Amino acid sequence: MHTRWLISGSAAVAVATTLAVGQIRVVNWNLAELRGEVSAIEAVIEALDGDDAGGFASPVTILTVQEADNLTYNTLLSSLGPEWSAATYTNSNEDPYGGAQACFYHAATVTEDPSGHDDTYVEAGRRADRWKFSLNGHTDPPVEFYVYSAHLKAGNNSSSEADRLTGAERIVANMGEVPSDSRIIVTGDMNFYDNGEAGYQAFLAGGLIDPLGSGDWGGAGNTLKHSQSPRTIQSGGLANGGLDDRFDLHLHTPQMTGTGGLTMIAGTYRAVGNDGNHYNQAINDGNNTYWPDDVAGSNSLADALHDASDHLPVAVDYRIPAVLDASFEGCDLGTVIEGADIECTLTIGNAAAPTHDVGAAALNWSLAGTGVLASNTDSGSLGAGDGTALNIAVDTSSAGAVSGTLDVEADDALTQHAPGSMAIEGHVLRHANPSFSSTSDNNFYVYMIEVDADSGDVPVPIQFWNYQWDADQSRLDIDDVSVAELPLQFGGGTWNNVGPFPISMPFTVATDGWAAGNYVRTVTITTSDQDLPGEASQSLHATFNITVRQPEPQCVGDVNGDGVTDISDLLDLLAAYGTTDPTYDLEPDGIVDVSDLLLLLGDYGCS
Repeated sequence: MHTRWLISGSAAVAVATTLAVGQIRVVNWNLAELRGEVSAIEAVIEALDGDDAGGFASPVTILTVQEADNLTYNTLLSSLGPEWSAATYTNSNEDPYGGAQACFYHAATVTEDPSGHDDTYVEAGRRADRWKFSLNGHTDPPVEFYVYSAHLKAGNNSSSEADRLTGAERIVANMGEVPSDSRIIVTGDMNFYDNGEAGYQAFLAGGLIDPLGSGDWGGAGNTLKHSQSPRTIQSGGLANGGLDDRFDLHLHTPQMTGTGGLTMIAGTYRAVGNDGNHYNQAINDGNNTYWPDDVAGSNSLADALHDASDHLPVAVDYRIPAVLDASFEGCDLGTVIEGADIECTLTIGNAAAPTHDVGAAALNWSLAGTGVLASNTDSGSLGAGDGTALNIAVDTSSAGAVSGTLDVEADDALTQHAPGSMAIEGHVLRHANPSFSSTSDNNFYVYMIEVDADSGDVPVPIQFWNYQWDADQSRLDIDDVSVAELPLQFGGGTWNNVGPFPISMPFTVATDGWAAGNYVRTVTITTSDQDLPGEASQSLHATFNITVRQPEPQCVGDVNGDGVTDISDLLDLLAAYGTTDPTYDLEPDGIVDVSDLLLLLGDYGCS
């Protein structure tokens, strides 16, 4: 017998792989071919990791950059810290049209699959890029998603709108080249002037969701949505105009909504540094309250944003999937006896380790058993780092070889190591069945015994069986035999593991010195199952009805058998005198002679 806890085919009871720590933060930013100050850009990128305006701070996982010409790309690659890696970069003569798309990521959290990279022409000399990423450590099942970056044609005229529509339609068509249930994030500077523009509507019709809703984003009432321009002065090639346009978007497919793994965390979509109080103004005009409890820090960030680019970064946080971590203790079934109380504990935990507790999906679990575990059903929900312990019942009511499974399911397809399955098997034995009979179940027996007084110790062995023993029944142990009262005596002994053969217990009746009469003695024999979980005791009761008899006197001279030694016997012996007739050879020595005559005369008158 063995017990095992299987997690997707592995015999491990805990998560064996290194899981990504922290949720996923995706940022897109038009860096305007680095026409801003590099030091300001570096300051903003550093601030992005500590930005808790969405409720918590978390390192940026993926940064997409628009207007990344060859020089921009190489400068960024050399200035970013060692924790950053560059995703596949292609530039198909895009520099004269604003530059290509670039993507940088933290390799400690995600890994790019270069085979998933693609770029598609979106008009006006521009291309949109697609990258495929997987979440490190989350391989059971794999957690994969796609990120797009695009920079559609600028211009507030019908020709530019037509180019933007074509670009959006081509991005949607490219999305159709990946599996239909893929998680996709589309980022970029789309240059849409309002929510009614055909290109924006093409994105929505293509299945993308705008986390801010599809309503109007223009005017002072929608200031928080705006990302361009954080400047009111034009210098160094950076556009002015104040913060009044929502050009920079972050859209995603429906699979990334809800509360499961790799879904957007509500309330985390923001134009970084936009406090909602700078409509049609520079982001650093007066005090900035992006971080309400740190105005000085907000002002410093606003200054860096003003000098870095003519667009604000757009940041969105996504939660990582739950991680099923389960262990099963105390359930080594082995061989037990019917009714054994097996105490098993199933511990279920959500081992996801986000930076913040909302950064991981809840583990919504349910369990169901089969076989000897069929009575177990339960469900619950666990946040990241939480766990629960459940008592698991094992049915030991039926003898024989038994087995069962316990399956732990999760409601989110991306939950790691789910479903988990525990299999248990073992052997349940019937209780031993002591009996005084080999043909029936008899726990009480009366022994009728007749003995002669003064005849010494008369052996009275008794037998009993482990009735109907087979491989599915416990063997039998003799635990105690009550001390008998004289004239009954117990000869002692121990017997264990009684199986197919009976045992014989040595009792004797001591006859010497006991008067004739009837003596009743009772003996209790206490037995138990073999030493296994669930063992129980039983008692057998034997009653000894003992009759002690006095021997009837015998007349040795009564040769004719009439019960009296008298003259007739004497005459008969004399008639046989000298013969070898055994009837009259009373001594006996082979001949009827004087010795026989003397015995008869000595017994004369016996009655």
